[in-house]
Amino acid sequence: MSHSLADKVQNWLLSEEDCENDDRRFYCSYLISLTSLTMADFIDDTVFFSQMKENLLNAFETDQLTDDDKSAIDQLWTEACQQ
Repeated sequence: MSHSLADKVQNWLLSEEDCENDDRRFYCSYLISLTSLTMADFIDDTVFFSQMKENLLNAFETDQLTDDDKSAIDQLWTEACQQ
């Protein structure tokens, strides 16, 4: 089973994590963890992206993040999906 798009997104996040901006590095790390967990149950790209969105929403409900952090993480996820 190909993980091509999921792998591409995760690799992009890994490359973006190596930056000087502490906030962006945190947001990348946050998404990398979620993508790793989501990829563990990977079926196909469609399922990966829908499951990732669900995991992200669930994490936002339980994690103690500011609204600004949630917004920035969501924007970064959108950016990652466009790669």
